[in-house]
Amino acid sequence: MKKCARTIDRPLLLFGLEPEDVGLLALVSGSLIIFFDPFYAGAVFFGGWLVLRLAKQGKPQGYIVHLFYKHGMRIKGLIEPPKRVSWYSVFGGGDHDADAEL
Repeated sequence: MKKCARTIDRPLLLFGLEPEDVGLLALVSGSLIIFFDPFYAGAVFFGGWLVLRLAKQGKPQGYIVHLFYKHGMRIKGLIEPPKRVSWYSVFGGGDHDADAEL
């Protein structure tokens, strides 16, 4: 019988961060390369990496994405964030005045 590694249920981490966080850092750093020197983009990437590592220490998986959603950022595949919609409806749209006219 072979031994099974106990890392099957662990989340995927790149440089100690989740893939969404690394993508966010890469997007910000990539846009900085266009406007500024690559040195500043690298400094922002490594500084952001350190800040995110310290901010997420001891927090659950998906913490940053949940913060964005909580503060009103739309995320594909999820319902509208609570800050954007005050009324959820089965009929779609989230506009309770249109549903009241039916």
